[in-house]
Amino acid sequence: MGLTGRETVVVYESKFGMRAARVGWMLEYAGARKVLLLEGGFQAWRKAHLPTEERFEKPDHSTFRIRPVSKLVATADEIRSARSAKILDVRSEGEFTGIDGRDCDPRQGRVPRAQWLEWTDFLKDGRRFKTKSEMASALKERQLSKNQTVVTYCHRGARAASAFYALRSLGYGNVKNYIGSWHEWSARKRLPVER
Repeated sequence: MGLTGRETVVVYESKFGMRAARVGWMLEYAGARKVLLLEGGFQAWRKAHLPTEERFEKPDHSTFRIRPVSKLVATADEIRSARSAKILDVRSEGEFTGIDGRDCDPRQGRVPRAQWLEWTDFLKDGRRFKTKSEMASALKERQLSKNQTVVTYCHRGARAASAFYALRSLGYGNVKNYIGSWHEWSARKRLPVER
């Protein structure tokens, strides 16, 4: 793709949601220095009558040296042993309570001590993040401190990546994505589950 990890990378999808956030998070975790999300995605870009191209860009061959940024990822073992971290489950309410689940998951429920705030609560009309004050208001009752570690998780890390970026935009400096998320947690039988 012509990336070296030293340039600014802007990631977008058709609208605005979890897929671009997951790609952005993966690039950052791999060592990209500056990753931005295009709010509103390609649809917003076109609606603003900004220039577009319909040809493939052939990038110069470059080397992206993978340097994992471990402070951006949380593991199941870290979550289980870290009592001071706040765990934020950003799945649907049904997934959080254990009423709903996915066929690929052996168990339903949530990570113990997790608080619930659906990832879409950070979005305005599914097009962009809400204003900072609107997002802060949604977080108020969760009593999250900007000085503590906050771990986001969902089913496989995509919705959690969107919440990761929302929290970072609010000034939370130590946010981690549990990329294995519920898919991994539910499969590891020795990990406890709340319902």
